Amino acid sequence: MSKTLGKILLGLYFFAFTIPQDIKGLYYVFDRISIQLLFISVLNFFVILYIIRRFNFVSFYENIKYKKHFLSYFVVLLFSLISLINADNLIEGLIFITRYFSMFTAFILIICVVFITKINFIKLFFSFMILALIAETVNINYSVFDKVISDGQLLKRSMENRGFAGNINISSFSIALKIPVVLYLLFKEKKYLNQILLGLLLSFSVLSILLLFSRAAIIAVFFIIVLSLIYYLVKEKRKVFLNSLMLSLSILISFSTYNLLNEKNSYDLIEDRFSKVTQPAEDNSVAQRLLFYKIAFEDIKSAPLFGVGIGNWKLKSIQRANEILYDYTIPYVVHNDFLEIGAETGLISLICYAYFLIFPFMISLKRSLFIKNNNLSFLIFSFLAIYLFDSLFNFPMHRLITTMNLLFILALFYVITNNKNYESEKYF
Repeated sequence: MSKTLGKILLGLYFFAFTIPQDIKGLYYVFDRISIQLLFISVLNFFVILYIIRRFNFVSFYENIKYKKHFLSYFVVLLFSLISLINADNLIEGLIFITRYFSMFTAFILIICVVFITKINFIKLFFSFMILALIAETVNINYSVFDKVISDGQLLKRSMENRGFAGNINISSFSIALKIPVVLYLLFKEKKYLNQILLGLLLSFSVLSILLLFSRAAIIAVFFIIVLSLIYYLVKEKRKVFLNSLMLSLSILISFSTYNLLNEKNSYDLIEDRFSKVTQPAEDNSVAQRLLFYKIAFEDIKSAPLFGVGIGNWKLKSIQRANEILYDYTIPYVVHNDFLEIGAETGLISLICYAYFLIFPFMISLKRSLFIKNNNLSFLIFSFLAIYLFDSLFNFPMHRLITTMNLLFILALFYVITNNKNYESEKYF
């Protein structure tokens, strides 16, 4: 397989989130994840056919340093399959396990393509992240500016501004997951022009999250920004003074632009949303999450080994959740991936899923703290910190846009594990 073909295949995987919900005269789907997952499944099939005669899986597996981590997701798949014995709706369970299997197959194939072609994956990773971040922020910011500036509407939280995802929170965290790349490059870059361009991208990215009013994403991003600032200042000392100044200026521009767009409102929308977090009675979103968590805990307690059946939590929870639901609203996800995995497939599956995410998180943290020149490890730590935080309040495992980010982040983790000299190379 040539490097060019490898890059094209990786690009098809990464940018699959841009496939729209409908193309007039060709297809229409109610949920864009359906057509995106179909595309990934077809892509998996063709990639397997292409590499099957050229690829030695035994050799590939032997080169995987952290085999327990690699196999942990297989355990999740195994228990997901076994959990079907408890599923009231077998078809729904089969649909969900097919999703999990398709995503993990994509993960294996992404790593296979990287190893076979021996491309500079880190450079490609940065390019993909930056391009996707530009596309997402332009999409969201243009939508808001068009309504507020051009049409004179009041700034408000609207699903019309959700960008490439089907949900505001998912879009927010998709952008948040890519911000560590900008921070890494901003502190690494020496040329003033590139620093300015990266600063502008950071400004528009943070602005997008502010305009989507996702409380969890705002907290996650500013935690990572502050943590990154401390990390690079301590590690690089005076070398990053100008970079830190550019970072501060970028954040100031983001807030100034937000205030400009919000000036017609009688109150600050972000402040209003945060003020209701401790008042579930006034915030339906918080009330729903708390009830869903309670129901998930009940399901884990009642079926700790194999759960209630993969894909079946939403069916099992309807009667217990109807006290706060209205019209045709039904519980679709727990809004906590860990609790949902535990409720649907059991505690062993939950432990393995948590291990799959937390192990690279801890290894990257350890490397970034105790090994010199490990800024890429800190980058991976930042990615996974945001993803783990997202998993506690939303449902990233159900959306291709965030799941594919995770798969490429984990692929990066594997690549730098097998490349001791990665920090000495130039990636952007």
